[in-house]
Amino acid sequence: MNGAPAESTTSESARAATDGFWRKAERFLKARTLVPVLGPGIITFGEDDSPLYPWVTAQVASRLGLDPVPSSMHELVCAHRRNHGRAEDVCIEIDDLLDTAALEPGPLLRTLASVSQCRLFFTLGFDPLMERALNLLRGGGRPVTKSWRFSLDSVAVDLPNPAASGTLLGYLFGRTSPNPGYLLWDADAIEFVWQLQRQLPALNTLGQTLSENNLLIMGTTFPDWLVRFLLRAIRQRPFTEGSGKNFLLADAEPPSQAAAVLFYDSLGRGIQVLPGDPVAFTREFCRRAHAQEAPLTSGLAPGTNLTIPLMEPVMPDGSIFISYSHAPADAAAAFRIVEKLRAAGCLVWLDDDRLTCGDNFENNLADSVRRHCGFFVSVVSRTTEGRGESYFHKERNWAAERVQSMTHARPFYFPVAIDDTPLPPRQEPRAFAAIDAERAPAGELSEAFVARLAALQQRLLTPRTES
Repeated sequence: MNGAPAESTTSESARAATDGFWRKAERFLKARTLVPVLGPGIITFGEDDSPLYPWVTAQVASRLGLDPVPSSMHELVCAHRRNHGRAEDVCIEIDDLLDTAALEPGPLLRTLASVSQCRLFFTLGFDPLMERALNLLRGGGRPVTKSWRFSLDSVAVDLPNPAASGTLLGYLFGRTSPNPGYLLWDADAIEFVWQLQRQLPALNTLGQTLSENNLLIMGTTFPDWLVRFLLRAIRQRPFTEGSGKNFLLADAEPPSQAAAVLFYDSLGRGIQVLPGDPVAFTREFCRRAHAQEAPLTSGLAPGTNLTIPLMEPVMPDGSIFISYSHAPADAAAAFRIVEKLRAAGCLVWLDDDRLTCGDNFENNLADSVRRHCGFFVSVVSRTTEGRGESYFHKERNWAAERVQSMTHARPFYFPVAIDDTPLPPRQEPRAFAAIDAERAPAGELSEAFVARLAALQQRLLTPRTES
């Protein structure tokens, strides 16, 4: 009996392993227990997704007068030290370069930032581009991302509780500054992993988060031995202890040189190495993540396909709160209102979690309206006018309570009629009876209305200086 050719068997085995990985990844995404860890190999800038770190290396080498251009940041530091330079010189040039170049995150990072199933990210790089991408996609450019860093030049502070932090980005190997303390070259890498190994037992939240979540490490450029050391530190116990499953690290496919993709399965304590281009992998990961997001289609006109806007779970102070009925046509109009306001640079928030999780967030919503929102947009429709009892009435009554402590000159409440509902509305709180409603068929706000609300929010969020 003839067996299958070895090459065919190997190919089928690799295909089965990849398929198995994607099944696990999609399951963990859905359960919101998958944490992306960005390596330098997928950090890009500009609309053509230019790799950041080779560009930084070349720019800094030019500033330091190094010729030829070193092949990596490690080689750059080594070359500069051979010229009797200091690592501090490199830090100063990098900090100035990233501060003055005003680089924008590439489409790859922006797409990754839009994966709504992930609220926690780590980066192995020192650059601010993923933080900018998260703020752009989740806060309209405003700083809604909470950041944390582990550094060699300061006392370690534990990771904030991810469940209470909204979007959180952790700089696992430090963040750029004029002084050393972040990862530049292999000597720093060894020290970072050593310090993590030593300090993780005391950093309870960080240690628990790294060891108990499923980590997807994309685009790492570290040597294989350092990857093993890092994952050993994260696991906080020997590879041989635990479930009995092996860690899968492919020595024949060196992860560092190929900017590998690594997957740490917290349940099996196993590691899978996926060979291939990490940029292409990241795009496929984002495609699959977005495919899980159910677009709003029922009850809308044929061909209409709207995806629920990505929102922070915790409302940033000063946000525009959108109150709406979750009838399909009303929700679609509310999403268009969000798009129009965000395009004008506004910080906007609506309760997207309640679309799928039920009315389980009443205390948080009430607190958001009564204390945190800067402005309240009431989406008025035949649905809101026709229902005598519904959740959106609670939101609007909370807004009515809020204005009792405001001056009458303070613009706060903005009714927006999205269909042919007769005006003035009959079901809006009495406190707002004198406010004229804006007509915005299907949520298409006028440019004048958008500009006015954007200017009001800008004024509210801009710190006042004492004269």
